[in-house]
Amino acid sequence: MPSLSSGDTLSLKQLGTAVRTTSTGSGVSLNAIQTSIDATLDGVTRQLSDFAGDSVDGISGFTYVVENTSETYRLNFSGTGSRFTDGIADQPTNFKWSVPAGSNLSVSENAGETAVFAASEMSNAGTQTELQTVATHTVRVVFDDTFNGHMSNFGSNRDKTVYSVDSYDNNASALCLTADSPITKWDGSIVEVGDLEEGDELVGYNPNNLNLDSDEDFFEWNARDVLGEFEKVKVKDIIYSFASSYYNINDGEITATSEHPMLVWDKADSIYRFKEMFRLQVGDRLIKAAGGIKDGLVEVNVDKIEIVKESVEIVSINVEEVDTYLVNGYVTHNKGGNSHTDIAAPSAVTGLAYNSPTLSWTAYSGATAYDFQVSTASNFSSTEANETEWNQNSAELQQGYSLVAGNTYYARVRAIKSGLAGAYSSTLTFTA
Repeated sequence: MPSLSSGDTLSLKQLGTAVRTTSTGSGVSLNAIQTSIDATLDGVTRQLSDFAGDSVDGISGFTYVVENTSETYRLNFSGTGSRFTDGIADQPTNFKWSVPAGSNLSVSENAGETAVFAASEMSNAGTQTELQTVATHTVRVVFDDTFNGHMSNFGSNRDKTVYSVDSYDNNASALCLTADSPITKWDGSIVEVGDLEEGDELVGYNPNNLNLDSDEDFFEWNARDVLGEFEKVKVKDIIYSFASSYYNINDGEITATSEHPMLVWDKADSIYRFKEMFRLQVGDRLIKAAGGIKDGLVEVNVDKIEIVKESVEIVSINVEEVDTYLVNGYVTHNKGGNSHTDIAAPSAVTGLAYNSPTLSWTAYSGATAYDFQVSTASNFSSTEANETEWNQNSAELQQGYSLVAGNTYYARVRAIKSGLAGAYSSTLTFTA
């Protein structure tokens, strides 16, 4: 319940406006207001204070939005009455959500205390091979229901800095590790992230004052120290995908996509916080479990940052209850329940043909390379030609391959797009 003070004024007429009841004017009643909300009265006597609150607080929600995706943001309140949520906070006209003109973020839905912001495309994700743009935006909301004028921050700007980033690796699930990244299980064993299963128990670390369920606001957290406890966490979700580029920190200590967050000591202000890979700077310090695991923490200087442009399988995991785990011993955070749109594998290549001495096929739209095989066995148990990452849609088979004139051969080809290999084509039978 709100803690109203002497001098706070609650107006029945203004409440009628705030809940958008059809009964307005000097004759409005609590009974009419209640009816406008529920249609059927629940027999509980209402008070004006049921619709009041103490304070308009901050905005919660993910700190970044990947291009061509959307995120939901919430304006938080404290000290609210029993009918505030479904009487005041669900009225879109009580909330003005906005971003500055020219932003590539836009309000796609205003549901009152929550709003959905969509990020438009920032660059050509289909052809882009490295991070080009990180744009900073101010998500703003003003709460003004005409009724709760006594609330702290009533009618004032409540702002949150949000970054929109381009999905240069064609992957909307940004918080991903390369599939061979080593993960520490609770029993002390090490397993590659690509070999994890849902239900596996891992080592997490919970710094003091980090919310237990911190998926939405962990980028807002910072501290002068990272005192805390190692916690057992459980793998809830695993998502597999592919990227065509990733970050490599300290010669393979950590390999992950650009937005993956690591716990660091930030050299800019000597504060501990979570930073995305693309924001790491040489001189920052990564936070790592000490040699015995669960024995304490050490700090490792970031000496080298490299962007590797090659196709790689990536894995994103969600752990609970604490939202952190250890990758190669380093403390990292998951993004949790963010929506994910995986990349569809290329369909089978068509038009495979042999016109001595050339094997050719129809170019696949958007393919970056092809794999093809030629064999004397119809099941391709052995091969005379087995090429990967071939950059053309034809190959001369009389050069470099041991094909014998007059013999029967079998051939097949598949396309590679966004790092993902598609299904092989129908098998072609031909005579050399």
